[in-house]
Amino acid sequence: MTRNGVQYLLICNTSDGLVAQLNGVIVQMQFARRLSLRPIVYLHRRSYMFGGPNPYFDADHGANAWDYYFEPVGVPEDKLRSLVDEGRVFTLSSASELERLYRWEPESWFMNPYGYYRTVENRADGSYPTDWWQAQREKVRPFLKDGTLRFGPSLLSEVDRFVGAKFGETTLGLQLRGSDKFDFGVGPNLSRKVLPEEYFPHIDAYLVEHPECDRIFVATDQRQWLGVLEEAYPDKVISYSEKSLSDTDSNRFHDAQEKAVRGKEVLIDLLLLSRCNFLLKCHAAVGEMALVLNPDLAFLDLNYAKQPMRVKRRSLHGIAAPAIRVICAIWKWRAERGSALERVVSIEGDDIFVGKGRGRSLNVKSGASEKAARAPVLSRRFVSDGFDWILRQLERRCFDYEPQAHPTPTSDQN
Repeated sequence: MTRNGVQYLLICNTSDGLVAQLNGVIVQMQFARRLSLRPIVYLHRRSYMFGGPNPYFDADHGANAWDYYFEPVGVPEDKLRSLVDEGRVFTLSSASELERLYRWEPESWFMNPYGYYRTVENRADGSYPTDWWQAQREKVRPFLKDGTLRFGPSLLSEVDRFVGAKFGETTLGLQLRGSDKFDFGVGPNLSRKVLPEEYFPHIDAYLVEHPECDRIFVATDQRQWLGVLEEAYPDKVISYSEKSLSDTDSNRFHDAQEKAVRGKEVLIDLLLLSRCNFLLKCHAAVGEMALVLNPDLAFLDLNYAKQPMRVKRRSLHGIAAPAIRVICAIWKWRAERGSALERVVSIEGDDIFVGKGRGRSLNVKSGASEKAARAPVLSRRFVSDGFDWILRQLERRCFDYEPQAHPTPTSDQN
């Protein structure tokens, strides 16, 4: 990278779910600060993992999905194009580099204990690791305090309106995730679905201890689960989301209709959870972000409170875990010395070109489920893909699981 004036990191690719997209933006902002780059967030139509359609992009709401919900980060589009012409804008070179920041970079903000923090330091199984989770949340709060991350004023006004109209003197918050909860790398204990009935004894205990509690705010992706809770606690349950609720076990990420509206509902749900007096949650991004926003919010995570599977180290863990630590350190060293970045040479609608001359398209796939094309041998993307492949192979050799005959509650949470 040249040092002719201020350099910029174009954050133009991230993950799928809206809070996961926020996670992807934040880890790139962290990366930018470590490299003294200024961030520019531009989540366009094809900003889901390097070419897939962004599930929340709606052209009727503008060219940058980030700006639907948050205050802009960076510079206006005309200024961005000028900076590109001056050779001062860089971006991540591959999806593997984004995965590195999500899964393998210990300095990143982890919303999930996977990759590094499940293999080298297992934070997914056993007692709730309070100090570790608090440390993760503290990684985000500087971006809130200095104004880099700001929710849009229309969202905040809607939250204030709903709280004033619907919340009670004491409001219990519930966060339930069901439609697409599966093991994406956190292991079976955190990936299991926590059904509404498992919340009942904790709800009942809270209502006994707080008889003044007259409202239960429910944030969920499952319409049928909301119905179960409304039937169990008539006249107490309130909810906000409608368009983002699923009637099946399938998430509505990639529905073609009302994309921006569904994203708004997700963020208002987490903002409302952060305003509750106590939170009963499962392991999922919406509830975790509510805790980031409100450091004083007491909660119970039911995926940690009851863990039906016992983790067992595999015989190769003693070799694989140290190897992961070393490989992560090597990859980090290379990435932060330029191998993770490509210079942006032009922006043509949703296509971003990087490299030299006319460059190559950063987009390497066109569909949500399509696999990316193989990288050219010895290219930066090829090397990054190789690091990621090796780490995933080592990850598989670290742990096994077996059922616990009598799952015991884990330690107290905040």
